[in-house]
Amino acid sequence: MNDTVITVADITAPAYRALRLPPGTVVDYRGSVTGAHGTWTVQPCACKRCLAGVLLGYPATRYQLIGPDGRAPGPRHVRHTSVVPVLSKEERNYAGVHVSTRVTAVHLRRMLRAAFPGVKFSVRCGRRDAKGLAPFEITVTWTEGPTRTAVATVTAPLLATYGTAEERRARRISVTTGGRTHHGEPTVYAIHLRRH
Repeated sequence: MNDTVITVADITAPAYRALRLPPGTVVDYRGSVTGAHGTWTVQPCACKRCLAGVLLGYPATRYQLIGPDGRAPGPRHVRHTSVVPVLSKEERNYAGVHVSTRVTAVHLRRMLRAAFPGVKFSVRCGRRDAKGLAPFEITVTWTEGPTRTAVATVTAPLLATYGTAEERRARRISVTTGGRTHHGEPTVYAIHLRRH
């Protein structure tokens, strides 16, 4: 059993830059194709070079832009520095609000079940114990099924950075558990991925 750990520091590595914005995220494009500046949605790049890398198991590092209607293709092979997420009104209203690690784990479990139906995932929060787990860590364990790269595609947005490197923050989430709705940024500093 190998242990893959994704930390906040990892999300600045080139392999995870495209994962910071999940497909369908609305962005403002500010890249070198000035005629295309404006609002788009992002998808992992599907050019031959990027697609070959994904087929070999490497995460996509560039975006392809799609029009807001979902049909009009835009620029391809776009760098992460050329797009800035457009925050919704709801996201702006919850600035500075944090969601506990336990509630974030509930949200992650639901996301994994939706992305990989039929695969049983164990999603656990870290506690300070003899194993040395920190309280702001989550461990995801599963047997067979999706690869670590596929699971990292789902988990990485919880550690994502928006805007510039100086404006680091995770993707805001909204979770209803126990009859109460929680909104805000996940308080997770590392996600351990363990595939048996």
